[in-house]
Amino acid sequence: MGVELELYQRMIKEFWWLIVFYSSELGGSVGIIFRWIAAVFALYSATIFLKVGETALPRIKEKVAIAILFEALYYLTYIPTVILGFAYPIAEAKRLWYFEPSPPWVITFMIAGVSCLAMVAIITPSLFKLRAKIVKGQPSGVVKWASITGLSYLFVMFWLNYSIAWACTLVHWPERAQPGIEILLRPHNMVSFPLTTVGLLMIALACLKILTPAIKGKSSEVNLKHLGMVVLALGLYFLITRILYHAAGGYHMEPTTWMELSSPSHNPDFWCVSLIFPGAYLATRKS
Repeated sequence: MGVELELYQRMIKEFWWLIVFYSSELGGSVGIIFRWIAAVFALYSATIFLKVGETALPRIKEKVAIAILFEALYYLTYIPTVILGFAYPIAEAKRLWYFEPSPPWVITFMIAGVSCLAMVAIITPSLFKLRAKIVKGQPSGVVKWASITGLSYLFVMFWLNYSIAWACTLVHWPERAQPGIEILLRPHNMVSFPLTTVGLLMIALACLKILTPAIKGKSSEVNLKHLGMVVLALGLYFLITRILYHAAGGYHMEPTTWMELSSPSHNPDFWCVSLIFPGAYLATRKS
C-alpha cells in the first residue's frame, strides 16, 4: 500500500476515505508487530515457568505484564478498522473505491464494523484489567480476570468473530465464489459451518460454566480436568479447520469470505493449535 500510494490516490477521490482506507490497515501492519512483541515476552515467560515452576512468578511478572500490554495495543489498532466498517455503507453509496472486487456493504459492515468493535470494546478492557492485577500482585484478582479475559476471547474473538465471517460467506457475492446459502451443500462446509457457529459456542459455554467459580473468587472449585477438555477442544477446532481448509483446496479454489479468514497465512490465531498440548495434559491428569 505504501508503494502504490499514488495509484490509490487516483482511484480514491475523497481524501477522508483515503485516510480511513489506509488507517484501517494498522491492525495488519503495526498491530501485528505489537502482537509479535507480545508473543516474544509470553513465550519467554512460559519457558521460564515450565523450567522453574511457581517460584518463577516474581521473576516473570513484569514480562507477562508487557506481553499483555502489547496484546491490548494490538486490539487498539483495530479502532480505525471499526470506523471503516461503519463508514463503508456511505462510501459504497457514493461509489468510492475499496479493493477489487468491492464487497457488499453488509460484509464489510459486519466484519470490520460490528466484529472488530466487539473485540476492541470487550477484549481490550479485560486485558488492561488483567495486566493491572498482575502488576499489583493480586493473585485472586489475576485468576478472576484471567478467566474473564479467556472467556472474552472465546465468546468474542472466536465464536462471534468467526460466526459473523461464516454468516457473511452466505451473502451472495459472485465475484468471490459466494453463491449464497447453497454453499453449505459443499462437504467441507457442511462440517465447517456447524463446527464454527455451534461448536465454538458450546466450547465457550462449557468454559463459562467451568470458570464461574474462579470469577466468584472460588478458584479451588475449578475442575482442571474439565478445563483441560475445553482447552483441548479449542485446539482441535483450529486443527480441524486447518485440515478442512487444505482439503477444500485453499483460498485459491474457493475465494470466499470464510476461506480468507481461515487461511493460515491470513489468520493470526492459528497459534491456538498449540492448545492441544496443555489441554491434553490437564484432561489426562489423575488429580
